[in-house]
Amino acid sequence: MTPLGKLASLILLGAGAAAAAASDNQLAAASGDATSMIRQMAGTWKVQQRMWPAPGAQPLVLPAAIARRQVLAGGFLQEEMKATSGKAPDAFTRLAYFNYNPVSQQYEYFSIDSRAPQMMNERGQAQDQKGLSLDGTTFSAPRWGEMSNTSFHYRLLVGAVENDRQLVQLYLTPQSPAGSGEFLAFEYVYTRQR
Repeated sequence: MTPLGKLASLILLGAGAAAAAASDNQLAAASGDATSMIRQMAGTWKVQQRMWPAPGAQPLVLPAAIARRQVLAGGFLQEEMKATSGKAPDAFTRLAYFNYNPVSQQYEYFSIDSRAPQMMNERGQAQDQKGLSLDGTTFSAPRWGEMSNTSFHYRLLVGAVENDRQLVQLYLTPQSPAGSGEFLAFEYVYTRQR
């Protein structure tokens, strides 16, 4: 290889290493932001819940709940939510896991709830002033308000923790009838317990 060729190779190798380092730095920054958000969510929280049975409907106030959130090894947030009263018909258990996956560079959220026999899984990386938007897939509901046997696409909005308060909202988009738009279906208002 000529001296000029060696120099060109060194320059290209140096540029490749710089690009890889920049990519690693961006990944570390995103992972650091995610870890910070997850740490802020740890603790015991009072939860107010509301549900909208249809677009534009008045919300139904669901039983007050307590959520216990802890950070597990690997940076996963585990949440267990239960009704404050713990008595039927209000009793329920909801388990959720939240993390940032540095491999896919996405946030991941998974939940199961004894009130509805299904596993919900959302992923995403889009963050704005309202929070972190995570996309789910679709599910079919035998009944939702006036709608029956309808498929919905769902999206979860995880808000930032501000002043010991956090807002988590679930949005649904009916897949039929045509023209129906996204609507707020569930809202969880978390207030840190002192």
